[in-house]
Parts: sequence; structure tokens; C-alpha cells
Amino acid sequence: MIEVLSEKLKDETKTSHQELEKLLVEKIKRIRVAEDYLTLLGYFYGFYAPLEKEIAYQLKDSLPDVQKRRKVALIVDDFAYFGVDLPHVPSLSELPAIDNYLKAIGTLYVIEGSTLGGQIICNMVSRQLEIIPEGGFDFFSGYGKDTHGMWADFKKFLNSNNLTREEEKEVVKAANRTFVLFKTYILRNESCC
Repeated sequence: MIEVLSEKLKDETKTSHQELEKLLVEKIKRIRVAEDYLTLLGYFYGFYAPLEKEIAYQLKDSLPDVQKRRKVALIVDDFAYFGVDLPHVPSLSELPAIDNYLKAIGTLYVIEGSTLGGQIICNMVSRQLEIIPEGGFDFFSGYGKDTHGMWADFKKFLNSNNLTREEEKEVVKAANRTFVLFKTYILRNESCC
């Protein structure tokens, strides 16, 4: 049986995905005040902001809704909701290189996949802060009720690519690298949570 790209990505990034997820869950469990939450949100802002532009550039002609999949504006809105300026997050000198189509879809796989867990994060944080997530959780709310549909559409897009085995390996390598570098980024920029 031939494995489709979305399943191959899931299988072959499992370890790096779990390592990043473990770190994020540890940080989420330690959130006690809004500043802790904003620190967590700042990690995503610092890492995603430079990547989004490169991904959009590489996929502008092949993924019709690539602009809709940009998430940094949601993070900006969340910081504004709390009346806080965007954090100065040191940029990581070794961001995932997104200099071609294959690396762009591998990196976007990580970013799009994060929308699935975002709603769980939203619920956890709101319980810990004892607030109702009426605002300030736009980023972690993903696409709201459309999150699963957007993920399904993205998987269809992934699987519609007629890639060679070598090209698939490059996509998987880019996804793994993104997971690893995001973990490294968080660890290098740790503060309170």
C-alpha cells in the first residue's frame, strides 16, 4: 500500500512532534497569570512571523488559501486585547530555511497541525487563568469551527502533490527541522513559564 504524504509526515515526524509538544504542555501547565500566557504566545509570534512571509511567497501560486492560513495577525490581535505591546523576541539565527516549495509545505505542515491542538490549549489556559476566552485567544482558536475542515483541505493539498520519494524526503526533513528548531527557539528564549 502506498502511503500518502500527509500520513508519511505524521509517521516520520512523530518523535520531533512529541518532543516539542511535551515542552509546550509543560509550559502551558505552569501558566498562572496573563503574563505567562503572553510569554507562551510570544514564542509563537517570534518563530512564526518570519516564516509566514517565506511560506506565502513559495506557495502563492499553488495553495489558493495560503493568505487565509497566515496566523501572525491573530497573535498581534491577542496582544492588543490584553493591551500589551508585541514582545521583543530575539530572532533565531537558524530558522527553518524556506527557499523552495518542498520546504514550504513541510514547514506549513507543522504550523497548520498546530491549529488542531490550539483549541485544547485555549481551554487549558482559560481554566488556569479562570477566565472565559472571549478575547485574547484568537491565535489558539485556530479557524474556529472551520479548523478541522481547514486541516482536511490542507491534507488534500499535501496529498495532491505528485512528488518523488526524494522530494517527499525533503518535505519530511523540513517538517522535522521545523519541530526541532521551534523547540530550540523556545528553550533559548525561555522566561517565566
